[in-house]
Amino acid sequence: MGNKWYMTAEDIAADLGIDEKEAGRLLRNLSERIKRKGGCYIAGRVPVSYYQKMKDTDFMSPDGMEADCCPLNQKRLLSLKEFCVYASFGQNTARQFAKKAGIEKRIGHKVLYDRVLFDDWCDKNKSMEM
Repeated sequence: MGNKWYMTAEDIAADLGIDEKEAGRLLRNLSERIKRKGGCYIAGRVPVSYYQKMKDTDFMSPDGMEADCCPLNQKRLLSLKEFCVYASFGQNTARQFAKKAGIEKRIGHKVLYDRVLFDDWCDKNKSMEM
């Protein structure tokens, strides 16, 4: 974050390792919190100091209101990108592994990955042939 005073969605995406669309939602949520408290804000930007304070508390505000995102270890079903970050896999390996290990869940057209089943698999297995 260096000498920056404000974070953009692109900065947040890079810092958290999430896609820019998700970072944009988080940025709008943080801006809305600032607005509700009567603070001034710049559309599309959030002060670095406020962002860091919220990041340090896993994006939980002092009044207990959660942001749109939560830590990956608190989510049951993960998107492909989240699962890749959580498991330290590339996308192709993540897809192959999920099918073989049985942790892939389909809800309509959406494909999600069950973090709890992945953790259980890791506890019970040493390796898998791909």
